[in-house]
Amino acid sequence: MVCTGPGVHPAKRRELLGDDALDGFFGVSRIWPVLSVAAARFTSALRSVWGDAAAVTIYGELADGCYPHPDVPAVAGAEPVQTGVWYSPGLHWLPFDASVETAGGRYWISDRALRGAAAAAGLVCPPALGHGALNKLQELPCAFSTGVPALFGLPELADNLAEGYVLKPAGEWPEADPQGRPVVKVKQKSFAEDERFDGARPYLPPPQGAAGVPALLLAQASALLTPARAAAVVSKLGPRTAVDAVAEEITRDVSEELAEALGGLEDTLLRPLERALLPAARSLAVFDAKDRHPSRTGREGTR
Repeated sequence: MVCTGPGVHPAKRRELLGDDALDGFFGVSRIWPVLSVAAARFTSALRSVWGDAAAVTIYGELADGCYPHPDVPAVAGAEPVQTGVWYSPGLHWLPFDASVETAGGRYWISDRALRGAAAAAGLVCPPALGHGALNKLQELPCAFSTGVPALFGLPELADNLAEGYVLKPAGEWPEADPQGRPVVKVKQKSFAEDERFDGARPYLPPPQGAAGVPALLLAQASALLTPARAAAVVSKLGPRTAVDAVAEEITRDVSEELAEALGGLEDTLLRPLERALLPAARSLAVFDAKDRHPSRTGREGTR
């Protein structure tokens, strides 16, 4: 995700992803409102250290949509992004790296800053397997059970091996460093050879959109989910208003503003839109409450 100015833009590996393409990209529109709010929060944590003008790029892995365990129900409409290794029945986006660009250049942030900003934004990073000298970490086995499902409180699956791991510097790293940033990817051998890991198929979104509304409409609505809107709703309802009530009012406020801008929306679009926005509105309400009652633990984007 690319965060420039106040905006959050979805992206693929090498280019931005158009708002109207969110449905076809593994149905990521299902979680885009929550992701866009989280990315803005992540960016805010880093800008508190790097400055308000900093451009932030967050790199992450869109994963799963299937978890073949008898005690874990499937998520309706979700399809696997990958096969052979399983993380969760629903879609998740796990940030694993981020860079910040200022007038002084571009920097890869430290792992500590990444995990701090992610935690502040309600995002889950892949688990760290170890910290230490490069020659010591290179002794790590490349075949091991993935620890991602445990992050979501899911029961373990037999023979659920991770794809591999990545070795990278723990600290901040300037992109201008002439030696380059050393990053080593280590994949387990069967990942390239076993057909179990090649079972995912192109995602075909339903006519009404993966989230129940067209992706372009959902993206427009998501852009209206801002901290300023949450603060305005709290000012209207009162600071003691429950988070769920604040979230419902944010959702109504955004839906009504968008409907007015578009000359009206029928209930067949308005109600699914509100359902798709509500989890993100709740995140926004929770963040607003935290900002009004800050902890004493310090900033998440500390360098």
